[in-house]
Amino acid sequence: MEDPTSTTTAAYDHIASDYAARTEHPDDALQAFRRRFAEAVPAGATVADLGCGPGRDAAWLRERGLRVVGVDRSAAMARLAAARGVPAVLGDLRRPSVAPGSLAGLWSAAALLHVPAADTEATLHAWWTALRPGGVLGLSTSAGDTEGWEELPRDTGRRRWFAHRDPGTLLRLLGAAGFETVEHGLNRAERTWLSVLATRREV
Repeated sequence: MEDPTSTTTAAYDHIASDYAARTEHPDDALQAFRRRFAEAVPAGATVADLGCGPGRDAAWLRERGLRVVGVDRSAAMARLAAARGVPAVLGDLRRPSVAPGSLAGLWSAAALLHVPAADTEATLHAWWTALRPGGVLGLSTSAGDTEGWEELPRDTGRRRWFAHRDPGTLLRLLGAAGFETVEHGLNRAERTWLSVLATRREV
């Protein structure tokens, strides 16, 4: 059986430069959400951008004085992030290789949508573990109720795995993992995006 994670990673290795150019300018809703996340994290604190891609958001957060590390499975994406001055490491966002409780903030935009639905609970628990008490999670992911392959446009033969998450279900799983939701909302663009700002609580 084809592995969703490795196949999706290979697709991003193939399209990294084109993807970086196409996504360089986030829409107004994501820009506003990103600002709210940055304002919720203490100045100069350490944050991780999980699924950082070419480093767009990580570089923006770094410019605001935060200490940022980018994490991505795609070597091509990590190289692009590093070229922007973002410390970037190869890693799996489902199991971030950081010391428990070491992060003041965790940002993940358009990345959880590639994690198979069956891995959701374990991923959220790993994120809770990585954050310090009171640490801030900024999450933007695709809303919906389906899961499966999507072919890359204009590139027959390569594809990515998408898991579109039901907002109510994801919010419940966040609560069960030890997060307290501060705000959440939906933004409809080429997809319907769910944004969640939450903090780690003790459980």
